This record gives sequence, structure tokens and C-alpha cells, in this order.
Amino acid sequence: SRSFPSSISMRTCSDTKEAPGNSGIFETARVQGPWGDGEEANALMDFQYITQVIPQLAVKLPVTIAMVAVCYVLGFLLAFIIFLGRISHHAALRAVLETYVSFVRCVPIVLLLFLVYYGMPQLIVQTTGIDIGSWSKFVFAGITLVLFNGGWISEIFRSAYDALPKEQSQLALSLGYSRFQNWTRVIIPQMIGTAIPDLGSAAIDLLKDSSLLFTIGIVDTMGLASILVSNNFGIHQADIYLAVALVYWVATLLIEACVWLVKRASRYYRLIAFQNEGIVA
Repeated sequence: SRSFPSSISMRTCSDTKEAPGNSGIFETARVQGPWGDGEEANALMDFQYITQVIPQLAVKLPVTIAMVAVCYVLGFLLAFIIFLGRISHHAALRAVLETYVSFVRCVPIVLLLFLVYYGMPQLIVQTTGIDIGSWSKFVFAGITLVLFNGGWISEIFRSAYDALPKEQSQLALSLGYSRFQNWTRVIIPQMIGTAIPDLGSAAIDLLKDSSLLFTIGIVDTMGLASILVSNNFGIHQADIYLAVALVYWVATLLIEACVWLVKRASRYYRLIAFQNEGIVA
């Protein structure tokens, strides 16, 4: 749907109000800007309308959650590969990955989204002759979220790895553990356990970042909200965006609950809790 400037939309609605017998949402449309300057613009929020629009927005929430879940898992795997490269002994590989992580962390995700969506098809056509411009927008959005999430989570992994006592690895190797056993039984379990809160925060940040995907035409929760605002000619836009905020809030609370369950199930956190109780006792 085409969006209209607020001044044009409100003048259109104001003209409609002059028609005798007109009623409904156009009754309160005698405003000039987004907040209005007319007498009928006193009611800032229509909570009945908010309760009606929330179920419409929630219909697209599974699309948002599915996109975030898939991109988080792929970004997690990419981040671990990047983390291994950043702690390797190959200076050239470390330099390339450090540059990548620095770029991803410093560039706004909406700019990265535009670079992938508009720039990647041109780059691939020029280098390989393959046209990927007809690919789904979800593919480009997924590539963006994976690249962005991979860079951030790799930094979480590196911080968790640096926080581990080096004596534990040395002790494991002295006990006859192979390097693979040292990583799978000593380093990775403790590293993941230490990073659980930050990994949960990364999932929440990814959910919030996904709200920018509507800028390339993806109709998720935020995209549907933009369509509703355009279809209503800017009327109830504050109510719609508040409804979107409530939907994202609920989704964030669900992610926080999942992180809490993971922490409870983690042997690492149970060990910490047991040690803390022993110290207190």
C-alpha cells in the first residue's frame, strides 16, 4: 500500500468530515499534523481500537518469530566459526575476521540491510554473471540478520573464552584429554554457560532489529502496522504503533522466559548456585 504524507492525509480526512452525516474514524480527523491542532484531537489514545488491532498484528508475529529463530541459529553457527578463526594462529585470517566484526558492529543494521538488498545482486552479477535479483526479499533479509548477528555473537564467544581460567585447559591436557575433548568437555560447556545471558540479549536485539525489515517491503508485524497506518490515512497511527510495541514486548518476554529456562537447565549455573549457597552457609 502507498503511504501518504500526514499533511495530505489529514486534509483529505478533514474534507471528508465536512460531508453531512459522516461518522466513524473521520469524525476526529480535523488535524493538520501528526498530533493535530483541532478541538477533536484531544483524545490521544483509543484503547478500544488498540485492543482491536493487536490481534491483526499478532497474525504476523509467527513470521517475525520464525525469521528471528532461523537467523539466530544460523548466526550462532557463523559466530562460532568466526570465533575459532579469531583465536587461530593465522594472522591473515584473524585480520580479515577482525575487520568483518568491526564493520558489522559499527554499521547500522538498516544500512547493512540496504547494502545486501541493493548491493549484493549488482556485485554478484558483475563478478559471476548470475542474476539473484529475483530472489525473495526474505532471503536478503535473512542474509543481513545472519551476517549482523554472527558478528555480534562472535564477540560474545570471544569474551566468554577470555574469561575462562587458562589453568583448566592445561589441567585437562595434563590428565590426558585430547584437544578435541578439551574443547567439547571443558571449554565449550563453560564458555556457553558463561555467555547465556549475553546470548539471550542478542536474541532480543535480533527481534528488535527485525522490525526494520519492512523498509524493503517485507510484511511482518511492523510491515503490517505500516500498511494499517497508510490504509487509515495516518489516523490512529499512535494507537497502531503502541499496539506494535505491546506485541514486541510480549515476544521479548517470551524470549526472556526461554533464557531463564535455559539457565535453570544449565549444569554450569546449577554449579554456580550450589557454590554460592555453600559460601553463604
